Amino acid sequence: MSQPLAEPHVSPKPLSILVVCTGNICRSALAHHYLAHHLQQEAPDAFQVASGGTGWFEGLTVPQDLIEIAPEVGDRLTGHASGPLEIAQIRAADLILTATTEHRSRVLVEVPAAFKRTFTIREFANVLAGRGLRPGADPDAWRAAIAQVARYRGGADDADIEDPYRRGRAAYEGMRATMLPLLDVVIDAARSE
Repeated sequence: MSQPLAEPHVSPKPLSILVVCTGNICRSALAHHYLAHHLQQEAPDAFQVASGGTGWFEGLTVPQDLIEIAPEVGDRLTGHASGPLEIAQIRAADLILTATTEHRSRVLVEVPAAFKRTFTIREFANVLAGRGLRPGADPDAWRAAIAQVARYRGGADDADIEDPYRRGRAAYEGMRATMLPLLDVVIDAARSE
């Protein structure tokens, strides 16, 4: 008598994260590569990270000051191919993180149905931490957590992350100091306990 074959384990589809700013060369570029690098270490193949710019135009490159102050992802930033925010990206993303409330509004003008999965970086990190949500490496648990964040977003601080472009090295350092701790909240929530 033969044994029944075990059901093959089907891995959930990776969680797709889209990061948005204006030119896709400073804030969203850093967030994209910082998240991709650290999430891959925490949960290999559980996340896919992309980025786009609402005011992108051809020829934009990541500023040297930003590359120099982000050594953990400097090589990735050097090779970063900036690009425009595309409607297909918005539709496909499970989570959309924006640098500012203006970027969030631009996303929602393009795809209003993305409301429950579009947040400023600060808003998402603050609600995620405030609610104690830790979905770990499971993309489906992340999808459920995103729905919870959407429910509790109302009182969250969603202050903008300032654009450092062409404002000197101190502005890049300030942006990094503001944004990376917020991204670390997301990365920490992906850690298996």
